[in-house]
Amino acid sequence: MMDKTDDELVLLFKQGSNEAFEQLVLRYKNSLYQYILSMVQDEGAAGDLFQEAFLAFFRHAADYKAQGKFKSWLFLTARNKVFNYLRDEKKITSLDQTDEEGNAFLHDTLPDGSPSMLEALSAQETQTIIQQAAEQLSPRQREVIYLRQYLSFKEMAELLDRPLGTVLADCHRGIQKMQKIVAAQLNAQGECI
Repeated sequence: MMDKTDDELVLLFKQGSNEAFEQLVLRYKNSLYQYILSMVQDEGAAGDLFQEAFLAFFRHAADYKAQGKFKSWLFLTARNKVFNYLRDEKKITSLDQTDEEGNAFLHDTLPDGSPSMLEALSAQETQTIIQQAAEQLSPRQREVIYLRQYLSFKEMAELLDRPLGTVLADCHRGIQKMQKIVAAQLNAQGECI
């Protein structure tokens, strides 16, 4: 079943295969959950919203038209659930993300493979700098940068109902702005040392 496309799994699920539904959940559990978590910044709420997104599919699978766009449909459903949650919780301005991959910047580890205290501090500082830079982006730019981790530019354009060029420009401008902010913060830290 692992070699089936999303649409093939959806069709099998419509025909009564619970295994097909489980495969779809497994296929998207990490990327969808991480996207939701980056938007709401609350693990409990992210878990609930993840479940709600798949429950929406479960309830409305009969209405889904197989066109090779299940991933976009699923992320759009999750995005709508996230914005409803943020609106309901009056957190709509909290669209920033903590970079879960901060450890990727670390190269030295202890013999047992764990990061040294200096590395852990460095990773935390890097995460904080990236998060602060992301907070200074417009919500539109932040969302495109977060979605880019999980979707192609074409999928984002469809999801956001924007022209591809606009999505590319928003992402490019957001990255440039974050680079300038991070460089300025690192320079300011260097002057303090």
